[in-house]
Amino acid sequence: MFGLIPTTTFQNARRVRIWTLGLMAGGMALAAAAAQWWPEAQTPLAVLLIATVGIQHGALDHILHAHMHGDPEGPLRQSFVLPYVAAIGVCWLAFEWAPAVMLGVFLCASAYHFGMSHLRIDAMRNQQKINSTFGVALGIAVLAPLVTRPDALLILEDYGWDLSPSFADRYLPLQLASASAVILAAALHATWRNGLLACTGIALAWCVDDLLLAFALYFVLGHSREAFFEEFKERQSLSPVFSKLYLRSLPLSLVFAAMAGAVLWTVGQGLLNERAALSFLLAGTLPHIAVLEGWVTARLR
Repeated sequence: MFGLIPTTTFQNARRVRIWTLGLMAGGMALAAAAAQWWPEAQTPLAVLLIATVGIQHGALDHILHAHMHGDPEGPLRQSFVLPYVAAIGVCWLAFEWAPAVMLGVFLCASAYHFGMSHLRIDAMRNQQKINSTFGVALGIAVLAPLVTRPDALLILEDYGWDLSPSFADRYLPLQLASASAVILAAALHATWRNGLLACTGIALAWCVDDLLLAFALYFVLGHSREAFFEEFKERQSLSPVFSKLYLRSLPLSLVFAAMAGAVLWTVGQGLLNERAALSFLLAGTLPHIAVLEGWVTARLR
């Protein structure tokens, strides 16, 4: 289902992109069917996708960091996980202290990270050099329609962002973001031949009823899958078979699961509000982005 079988998706970057677009289309069809006949299944489906693929993409950070910086490629070490978890905590506190600013930081970092992850695949496909400007443009094209949906705007308002124009209907921000994404997609396609990917955010924003599922379909079937391919191809000395690489993500996945479970329990007990829980999930991505993009380094021994 997730296109993780080495014989089909890990042979070359062109197949990775074809599978990405096909799986995204299939995921949107499944989401439409669920919205029509089983609407209560949408959120569990999103959680299942994130829990089985999305988290594992981030949970390889300790292995990838070790490989990137020449440290031993061994098991999860406290010298990595403790600062990593502490960084999540610091980012979470920053979200609570300055929510509007941190939301801006999160969106900018995410647009860069998402766009560059896809552009690295495009560079393999087209034998081109990576250009960060195009990467940011690609990330914005995908992300902007998703964050300007009417239901997403309500969440942004909780963080102090009011993007809903009082003089127009609630779909105007999404319409403007979609038009901008089309222009960016056309420009990107002329150079990188990735216009269809750049338009996936538009399709998800308009076609998927549940907001969490719309983000999950992109995050899992788009970003995480393609990032998995790059990690596997560039660092095959870690594991010659993808399934073994995936298994090496499970220790840190359990750490994430325990942290998320504790946060959700406190929300259920009324000790935290829902915005604080969402802030924790957003904060958890920032150390991952910083490590994968090489913005921070730390030796493991």
